[in-house]
Amino acid sequence: MKDALVQLMKWASGLVQVGLSKYSPFTYGLMSKMPLVQNMCYGYFMFSHFLSIPCFLYGIVPPLCFLSGTPVFPKVTSPWFALFTTIFLSSLAQHLHEVMSSGGNLRTWWNEQRIWIIKTVTACLFGCLDVLMKCLGVAKANFRLTNKAIDEEKLRKYEKGKFDFQGAKLFMVPLTFLVVFNVICFIFGMKRLVLERNFEEMFGQGFLSFYVLVLSYPILEGLVVSKKEK
Repeated sequence: MKDALVQLMKWASGLVQVGLSKYSPFTYGLMSKMPLVQNMCYGYFMFSHFLSIPCFLYGIVPPLCFLSGTPVFPKVTSPWFALFTTIFLSSLAQHLHEVMSSGGNLRTWWNEQRIWIIKTVTACLFGCLDVLMKCLGVAKANFRLTNKAIDEEKLRKYEKGKFDFQGAKLFMVPLTFLVVFNVICFIFGMKRLVLERNFEEMFGQGFLSFYVLVLSYPILEGLVVSKKEK
C-alpha cells in the first residue's frame, strides 16, 4: 500500500503542477485549438486531485455536527432528503454498473469504494500539498523511488483482500485521524440521538457516519497488528 500511495502522490503532484503551469489545458490547450472535449478530459485528470480538500473536510464537518446535534442534511420527511438520497444512490449505481460491465463483482466494487477514499485523503491530498510547498519555495523537486520487487508476504495479503499499511506512516496520519474522529463522533452522536430522539433531523448524518466507518474497516484492520504477527 505504501508504494502504491507514493506512486499516486507523484502522479497527483505532477498532474497538478502541469495544470497550474502555462501548459494548462484551460489556457495553452484552448489557445492551441485543441478540441474542447480533449481539454475537459485533461482538465479532469489534472484538477480532480483538488477534490481531496473538500473530501477531507467532509470527513470532519458532518461527524462533528452529528456529535453536537446540529443538522446538516434535510429531514427524512423533506422532499430535499429524497433528492440527496437519489443522487447518492445513483452515484453508487453508476460505479457498480461500470465495475460489473468490465467483468468485476460486488467485492471489486466495494474495494474500489474503499480505495477511492483512501487515495483521496492521502496520496491526492499530499500531492496537492507538495505542489503548494514547491510554489512557495518551501520544498524542492525530488525523485521518490518506489519498490518494484514483489514481496511474497504482501502478495499473500493482497490475494486475501487485506490492506497492508506497513511503512506508510506519513499517509496514515490523515487516515488515522479521520477514522478515530468518526468513531468518537459516531458513538457519542448516537448516544445523543437516542436520548433526544430527533431521528428525522439526524438520520442522514448518522447513516453517513456509519457508512464511512464500514468503509474504514480495512484501515482499522491494517492498523491493528495481530498477536500472531508479533
